[in-house]
Amino acid sequence: MQKSVQGALWMIATGVAFAAINVITPYISGQYPISSEWTAFFQYSFAFLFLFPMFLKAGLKRVATTQRFWIHLLRILAAIVGVQLWVKALSLQFPIGEGVALLMTSPLFASIGAALFLKEKATMTRIVVTIIGFMGAMLILSPSYQAMNYIAFLPLAAALFWAIYSLLIKYLTDKDHPLTLLFYLYLLMFPINLILALTSNFSHGIAGLGFEFTLELLGYLLALGFLTMIAHFTLVKAYQVADAIYVQAFDYIKLPLNTLLGFIFFGWAVGTQFWIGAIIMIAALLYITYSESKK
Repeated sequence: MQKSVQGALWMIATGVAFAAINVITPYISGQYPISSEWTAFFQYSFAFLFLFPMFLKAGLKRVATTQRFWIHLLRILAAIVGVQLWVKALSLQFPIGEGVALLMTSPLFASIGAALFLKEKATMTRIVVTIIGFMGAMLILSPSYQAMNYIAFLPLAAALFWAIYSLLIKYLTDKDHPLTLLFYLYLLMFPINLILALTSNFSHGIAGLGFEFTLELLGYLLALGFLTMIAHFTLVKAYQVADAIYVQAFDYIKLPLNTLLGFIFFGWAVGTQFWIGAIIMIAALLYITYSESKK
């Protein structure tokens, strides 16, 4: 199988995993009095445990060996800053539809960065498909641009930082073992998530009065951890086998998958524009996959 097709399949698998995560996470918060900080802590801790046998098999010394620790740290910090900017925008009551629309600029930022800093080939097909993917996303979201104000710079900045995170993944996959990227992701996220969890509102967290940590909740958190492991593993594999500009187009697939799963499990409204946008995206992705596989 050609690397372009492999990259597309890995990125689609990433989108499916993240879409499932986005379905399970609100379900947990709606059904159990556990704070989002504690959910994130268990999510990434369990993901680390699921991957630990692979770390042992590859050799911990080999996995932990890197001459680019500070770049790994910068990668994690970029992701954290992106999350904080996004949460801040929501806390300021910025409309979520418009916010997600601005987040969809992340693949565009990453594609530009890949061409400028990673020296990847920005072919006309890659550029056009990335733009078409963005247009499909806008059709699905149908943002109201009248709601845009200065707060709009927060999700836009979040998209930029997440693009930096993606570019650093691509840079590191050419230098370090793929498992090294995952090892430092979970290793560095553990203390950060633990600090955030310990400083969260415990009345809605693990120590809340009357809260019972049930086997059912444990099952959901384990599923969340497993899907998180799958999402990050497939993401690293996608960047390992294919150019960042190419796989960025497939990052848009997360949006229709999220919307579709939200419709199936939560009854979220899905209008005609969703199907039009989704068809445009899928057609563009099929075309670029066919085009790249012919090279």
